[in-house]
Amino acid sequence: MSNFREKIHSKELIATFDDVLILPGFTNFSPAEVNISSNLGKYHLNLPIMSSAMDTVTEELMAINMALHGGLGVMHRNCSYERQLEMVRIVKRARSFVIDDEHVATISPKEGVAKAKFMMENYNISGIVVVNEDKKVCGIFTKRDIPFFQQDIQNGTIKDYMTTDVISIKPGASRKEALKILYESRKEKLPIIDNNGYLKGLITKKDLAPEFPLATKDEEGHLLCALAISPRFPESSQAQNMLKEIEKYVDIFFIDVADFFKKDDIEGTVKLMKFLESDFVLGNIGTYQAAEYLISKCDFVEERVIGLKVGMGSGSICTTSIQTGVGAPTLFATAQVADAIQDYNKKLSLIADGGFTKPGDLPKAFAAGADLIMSGHFFAGTEESPGYIDTIAGRKVKVYRGMGSKEARTFGYISDRYIEGSKMLTEGVSNYVPYVGDVARVLATLKEGLSNGMIYAGAKSIKNMKDAQLGIVSVVGQRETQPHDLIGKF
Repeated sequence: MSNFREKIHSKELIATFDDVLILPGFTNFSPAEVNISSNLGKYHLNLPIMSSAMDTVTEELMAINMALHGGLGVMHRNCSYERQLEMVRIVKRARSFVIDDEHVATISPKEGVAKAKFMMENYNISGIVVVNEDKKVCGIFTKRDIPFFQQDIQNGTIKDYMTTDVISIKPGASRKEALKILYESRKEKLPIIDNNGYLKGLITKKDLAPEFPLATKDEEGHLLCALAISPRFPESSQAQNMLKEIEKYVDIFFIDVADFFKKDDIEGTVKLMKFLESDFVLGNIGTYQAAEYLISKCDFVEERVIGLKVGMGSGSICTTSIQTGVGAPTLFATAQVADAIQDYNKKLSLIADGGFTKPGDLPKAFAAGADLIMSGHFFAGTEESPGYIDTIAGRKVKVYRGMGSKEARTFGYISDRYIEGSKMLTEGVSNYVPYVGDVARVLATLKEGLSNGMIYAGAKSIKNMKDAQLGIVSVVGQRETQPHDLIGKF
């Protein structure tokens, strides 16, 4: 029988970010030597920060910009498979030295101009390579070739307006050669065509520019692409085929449920991992016991489980802990799962998810054992988050809502993210957050907060940061760390 007094007066203190401070350490390196990069499995991130898989935080625009600046944006799943396919396709096509032939948009010369215009708008591209019945390149059609009058757009065919004199480059050409041809021809797109006339890829001017040297890329130079996914295995063959098509563009699937430590979710994920070939991050969980079970007692494809995502009920728009009385604040969950990873599989990466409100929270998460952090709060108010900018009382704002909110659950695509069948009990709220400008500015602030925290702690790298000491702060101590004893504003 349980000892209920021990439950209440347990030694297990459930601490969160404001409850702790990192103790200062000896610094024997210069600020320029601080290395904040980290790994998620085999993938290297120069900035160990992710944007959350929420429908008011991460779609293709956020994912592209997070990856360009060295982080990672995990796109949400509160939409149809068709929309998910559109998002991941746009991200994968966004930036690379060479776009592979299978990723290059092509069209037949017999197709209508209207279809080409639709493809450009849908794929967010400015040009399409034209290939004939033999799949050989016979032209290129760009936005500049679209006729002016609507009647011509509706009735015209590609062969009437395309450019037939295609300036191209041979397979294996260097970046320097490609830049030279693009400059001399004043073109923005350079098809890669072999000696037999077949399309082997595409190089674009914007992808050659060394504008984002720290970008998070895959082995082929494309931006890394991550997508949230349900742990439920799709039943219909049509849905399975769609998921396979989506996977062509996805490097990492993030299992996306509030509490992954459930038999049905685990069994569904096992089936998914046997069906798909991409890597997986599992979550969310909040305890040592959950991590221990997932690592040592489940039939996952081990080499493709690259990370665990932790935290439950910590988000600023999450009410799970209030509504259900169950939760695992992110800092507590991070320390719990970090110990299990150390004991059972040190190759796994740990993602601390949610509850971050200040740049100083990031160093604390890494000191507690995290390899990367994920946040929705930091990014919901940026230019790149989904939704429009509104104005309330003269202040610019954007909508931010929890995925357990009534508004998010009304869509019907995430019925299995929380307790399935629960219709009345919401586990999130919807509200506004201040508009904060572009995501690059937010990331720069977070980067400085993390770097400076590591310098004060005497940690030269994220790995060293895990050796930093944490101390519990009293209520008076918390008050002392805030601005205090000041005369009010006049």
